[in-house]
Amino acid sequence: MARYKIYVEYDGTDYYGWQRQPEGPTVEGTIEEALSQILGYPVDIKGQGRTDSGVHAEEQVAHFDYPDELDADRLIYALLGVLPRNISVYRLEQVRDDFHARFDARSRRYRYQIVTRSSPLNLRYAQMVLNPLDLQAMQICASSVRGVHDFESFIKSDPEQGNTSCDILLSEFEQRGHMLVYHIEANRFLRHLVRRLVGTILQVGKGKKTVDEFIYLLDHPSADQNGHGTPSKGLILEKVRY
Repeated sequence: MARYKIYVEYDGTDYYGWQRQPEGPTVEGTIEEALSQILGYPVDIKGQGRTDSGVHAEEQVAHFDYPDELDADRLIYALLGVLPRNISVYRLEQVRDDFHARFDARSRRYRYQIVTRSSPLNLRYAQMVLNPLDLQAMQICASSVRGVHDFESFIKSDPEQGNTSCDILLSEFEQRGHMLVYHIEANRFLRHLVRRLVGTILQVGKGKKTVDEFIYLLDHPSADQNGHGTPSKGLILEKVRY
């Protein structure tokens, strides 16, 4: 059996997240069905992690096994004709037999996009916030997130997660005209973590919470404290590092 690594870009608007589930169409399930149809072989792909319903990706990474050698260019071209337009497998390469998309990943990088005026071109990929924002206070909150923290106050409870600590390597806001972008990179992510961090920091930016209240949530992790959420459509998986 040969092992193949794929790079995937997708618009997650119409999907119930990455991981296959019975509730509805998923990105993982759609790619598996396309590969199985083309190859005439039941393909089971393993992703580096799962994204929630409505979340997008520029670079999701996964792997699968196949008993024969594959022509990468021909397979990618064939997938163009089978996959829906909102999913693209744009790169395929053979990797060592023990490579694992999830367990070999060293870090993941996301961005969350916020538009500060009405913007039809960004409607599917950003959250619109028309309130005046205190960007300086938001940057202080973002900086405080860097390092190793227990994020139990900012996640959706999931018994499969176990450890609720992450090492945050990057956490900052960038102003791009009327677009405000939050960049975050970590060794791992927990369910809803980025969206609840952004949502709570936005509460600070709007003057509904103080910086001290945000830092208290960070320093006193508890399942009884819930960070403020924000819609999934603004969240994009940018890169997975190995």
